[in-house]
Amino acid sequence: MKKLLSFVLISCLPLIASTSFAADTLMNADQIKKLVAGKTITAKHNLKGFKFTVYFDKDNKTALRKQKGNTIKTSYSMKGNMHCLLWKGQDRCANIRDNKDGTYSRMSPKGKAIITWSKITDGKSL
Repeated sequence: MKKLLSFVLISCLPLIASTSFAADTLMNADQIKKLVAGKTITAKHNLKGFKFTVYFDKDNKTALRKQKGNTIKTSYSMKGNMHCLLWKGQDRCANIRDNKDGTYSRMSPKGKAIITWSKITDGKSL
């Protein structure tokens, strides 16, 4: 019985460690605002494979998204610690994870990195 309990505890350690690591790297609202306001972000949709850029104005409201030569004006906001972007009529909200390598990920509610922000540049550079 002791061996079984020890085995179960040891088996769970990687899961516990990775869960706490993920939680430690999620950013709060103030960190996200400081990261994006007045910046252009180069991003990739990890599931669909396409790349795009998005500029988040310093007003913490206006966003310009450029993809395939087309630029669309939309808005962004914060809801708690989630970064939200109005896209196709819906607020798309996500936690932002600092990947600790200069990149950031927009995380799905299930904890999947849907979009990766690979480059962040001061100012509007679409």
